[in-house]
Amino acid sequence: MKSFYESNRVPLRLLFTLLGRVHAENLSRFPREGGVVLVSNHLTMLDPLLLGCLLPRQLRFMAKEELFGVPVLGLYLQMAGSFPIRRGAPDREGLRRAEELLRAGEVIMIFPEGHRSQATGAQEARTGAVLLAARTNSLIVPAALTGTEHLRLHQAPADIARGFLSRPEITVRIGEPFSVARGGGSPARKAAADQVMRRIIALLPPEYHGIYAQHS
Repeated sequence: MKSFYESNRVPLRLLFTLLGRVHAENLSRFPREGGVVLVSNHLTMLDPLLLGCLLPRQLRFMAKEELFGVPVLGLYLQMAGSFPIRRGAPDREGLRRAEELLRAGEVIMIFPEGHRSQATGAQEARTGAVLLAARTNSLIVPAALTGTEHLRLHQAPADIARGFLSRPEITVRIGEPFSVARGGGSPARKAAADQVMRRIIALLPPEYHGIYAQHS
């Protein structure tokens, strides 16, 4: 599994170099060991691949379970170390798996918004990342993506071709690792989730701030 993941790094980096002008900032901030919850804004389905090929450690992704039923894609996700999570309802098995991986010193990738942003603006954060980090004493590392919203590979061929020719600016910024306190009820977890999102927002230009613009 790890060898499969590593073997995909170079081809993916080449792909993103062809698709856009990629800039990665502050990668040295990413912890080299220990359990880490990586959190980021979410613009396109290509975001996990971009983060996975740039960051120095293997990322374990929580992907919606429907994707594992898609031929080829489901097999790829399994071989890359992803695991399924049910959306819209508590999934104790998925969360237990995530906790096990964090306690084993691995990196879990989570998009706190739970879905792709609408028109690049950040949406309300959910509490899953905070809960996992607090329960496992893991660091949270914020990441910010800009420009990947221009990589619309589901568009018509002519639009895709124009995208290749334009090669948009794509930036990945890594923030300072931090931790959250364990304990507290729903209001405390919601406040901590908003804190996580504001850490991401601080790394983004104003046009990406969405509902958190008033706090930036």
